[in-house]
Amino acid sequence: MRLRPALASLTVVPLLLAGCSAAPQLTTRVLGGALLTPFTDCTDLLGYFQDNASDLVGPYGFGGGVGYGDDALAASADGAEEAGGFQESAVALSSGEDYSGTNNQEVGVDEADTVKTDGEIIVTSLDGTVRVVDVDSGDLLSTIPVPGRNSYAGELLLHGDDLLVLSGQWSDWYQGHAEDTMPAFPSTRTVVTRIDLSDPAAPEVRGSIRLEGDYRSARMIDGSVRMVMVTPPQGLALNYPRTGSMASEAAAEEANRAIIARSTIEDWVPHLQVLDATGAVQETRPVLDCADISSPRQFSGLSTLSVLTFDLTTDALEPTTGTGLVASGQTVYASHDRLVVATSPWDLWSMGWATDLAEPPESATDLHTFDISDPAATDYVASGTVQGWLLNQFALDEQDGTIRVATTTGDTWGQSPDSESALIVLREEGNELVETGRVDGLGKTEQIHAVRYLSADLAAVVTFRQVDPLYLVDTSDPTAPALLGELKIPGYSAYLHPVGEDLLLGVGQGADVETGATEGLQVSLFDIADPSDPQRVGLLSWADTYSPIEWDHRAFLFWPATGQVFLPANSWAEDEKENFGGVLTGTIDGSVLTEGPRATTAKGSWGEGPARVLVVGDQLFAVDYEGLSRFDLATMEGGRITNW
Repeated sequence: MRLRPALASLTVVPLLLAGCSAAPQLTTRVLGGALLTPFTDCTDLLGYFQDNASDLVGPYGFGGGVGYGDDALAASADGAEEAGGFQESAVALSSGEDYSGTNNQEVGVDEADTVKTDGEIIVTSLDGTVRVVDVDSGDLLSTIPVPGRNSYAGELLLHGDDLLVLSGQWSDWYQGHAEDTMPAFPSTRTVVTRIDLSDPAAPEVRGSIRLEGDYRSARMIDGSVRMVMVTPPQGLALNYPRTGSMASEAAAEEANRAIIARSTIEDWVPHLQVLDATGAVQETRPVLDCADISSPRQFSGLSTLSVLTFDLTTDALEPTTGTGLVASGQTVYASHDRLVVATSPWDLWSMGWATDLAEPPESATDLHTFDISDPAATDYVASGTVQGWLLNQFALDEQDGTIRVATTTGDTWGQSPDSESALIVLREEGNELVETGRVDGLGKTEQIHAVRYLSADLAAVVTFRQVDPLYLVDTSDPTAPALLGELKIPGYSAYLHPVGEDLLLGVGQGADVETGATEGLQVSLFDIADPSDPQRVGLLSWADTYSPIEWDHRAFLFWPATGQVFLPANSWAEDEKENFGGVLTGTIDGSVLTEGPRATTAKGSWGEGPARVLVVGDQLFAVDYEGLSRFDLATMEGGRITNW
């Protein structure tokens, strides 16, 4: 049997349904050699799947039954990753001069989102339906159906008149299987639809493809789109015990091993279908060639992570190039030249691979970089490993082949006395990411809550347990990064945003200095002109209030033209009639932060505040699950103009 890439010193036991007997344990180990190894052909790839799956499968499949046991089943991750799933300097908006766009992490690297605008129309898929609204009148111009049964619209990318809709799709995965069998993994589907919006009142579907797998994240640079997918094996149906006896369990496990041994490559790799405008299937084929798929040194599940390229500057919709690895990736970052995907054993523990450990594994994170400088190609470059886990995409940064990454070791709740964070610098050398320098000991007993790379020379890191240390790190010398200064204040920032050359805004929660208990939304303005002595020069706070900005940076908006900060927010009160859903505002004038007027979009005990806000001209638009509201930018007077 081949040597299988594996977790370091970790015994992995598939998660079982209540009352089920234990499946065999898999003792795994780290192997030497390259961090990412391409498969030579489909026979090689099939052998990898079969060998690892045979060790993991039990009488109840890969874990306790359908819906358990694979790291790729977390469609809501990150993503949110990350976002995914279904940031910016003061000028990092994907926009024109008179309207705002998505709050992107990197200037010129547009991130998929549920709201897009070109200043004339607003397109939203916030509630799963694609709607096009005229900016001037506020009228709903069109509602666009997504091709395919059981589809719901996810995130959007807008390039000129071309709209790309990244949709999810559910199916009755439990139907259509023989007696005593069940799907090894639930059916997961993503539909990519290209729509012509040259006439927003009469949009035209130009093409669709249907992909096996979960959408993680997407980036667009000048019409070139990179989309990251994670696909659990879709072609396996496994046995389960007919009775509760040990003999029945043993028979089911033996049958499952035989099913795996008889499986073909078609059962394991992701496929795509080309659809016509009505959603009818025109063609079905694998997404990737076997030789375009690699395995990481650390075993990271049986899913295939795919990076696919779409070119919106041509008439085609199908992927122009693609590459993949057998792993689950929850964190995706992109600069103009590199796309970085992080894979981690932590994903296996947190997504359902139960272990014999009382605590999560001491995780290491593998980083895989892909060259996206050529709009028509996506090429694997290098891989490396860092100890610890990543908060989100903001933990990563790339410039000229140098990778900066902020990690936390210890448990993910930051309560371990051994927990601490580090900022690590790596450099591409051949196909390896080699560490060149690091700063350790950030926030001992704490975990990272926010990261922002302010320039090639300066990084900001926030950790938290009871107080918020803001650390500023000098990264001008990749071989000798150094801690410059720190500031401790009550509470923490969950999102950091540069609002000037020497000013940094933090959005998060205030907290009790003794207990660490959060108390309400807090916005801090930091003066970092002297990185060795950062100072908080402004503070706004709202008790019993939270904002989606705390977990989704795309909800934040800073409008440099007026110095205004817009915060979608919700607050609660003892009297439910006093609950608030709407937009809180602040204004930055020089280094002075003042509270501005607020706008209400939801009143009373029911109703959420907006998920996104955007500026067009002298108006602020707020989008929520019930409709669209419009307010005067200066006074915040206005209200609901469109109901869904």
